[in-house]
Amino acid sequence: MSTIPPYAAIPHRQEAFSGAYIRAVSAATGCSISVPEIDHDKIDYVLKSRVVGTIRSKPQIDIQAKCERSGLATTDPISYSLDLETYDNLRDPLVTNPRILVVVLIPTDEKNWLSQSEQELVMSHCGYWVSLKGMPASTNAGSQTVYLPRANVFSPEALESMMARVGDGVDL
Repeated sequence: MSTIPPYAAIPHRQEAFSGAYIRAVSAATGCSISVPEIDHDKIDYVLKSRVVGTIRSKPQIDIQAKCERSGLATTDPISYSLDLETYDNLRDPLVTNPRILVVVLIPTDEKNWLSQSEQELVMSHCGYWVSLKGMPASTNAGSQTVYLPRANVFSPEALESMMARVGDGVDL
C-alpha cells in the first residue's frame, strides 16, 4: 500500500483549516455560511446575518480566504502577497456585497495547528481581515502586497460589528 507524504496535502489542509476558522467564527455569531458553486469572482464563502439595520436587513459579506504557515504575527500591519486577479476582484468598488480578505496565520508545523482536550478545541493561531474596496489598480505584473492591521482580528465580535455596519449602509 502506498502512502502520501505528509507534506503533499498541506496546501489542501491549509485551505480547509482557514475554512474551519471562518466557519467557527460564523457559527459563534449565528451567521449562515455558504460556498459559491463556481469560484469565478474569487469568493470562497458568503456569510449571511439576520441583522436588521437602519438601511438593510439580512446583510451579507463575501470572503476570500487565505492561510499562511508563518507562525504568530510579528509585524503590524501584516503583509500578504495576493495574486492580481484576486486583488482586482476584492478592490472592486461596484459590487453589491462587501468583500473582505481573511488571512489565517498558522504554525509552520502542522502538528501544532490544533490541540484538543475534553475541555476545549484550540485552533492556532489567528485570522485577520481587511477590505480592499476602492484600492488603486496595481502597477505590478503578478501580485500585489496587501496589509492587514493586527487590530482587525476576524472574531465573532468583529463579524457582528461588520454585519451591523453593513446593515446600517456603512462600508467596511
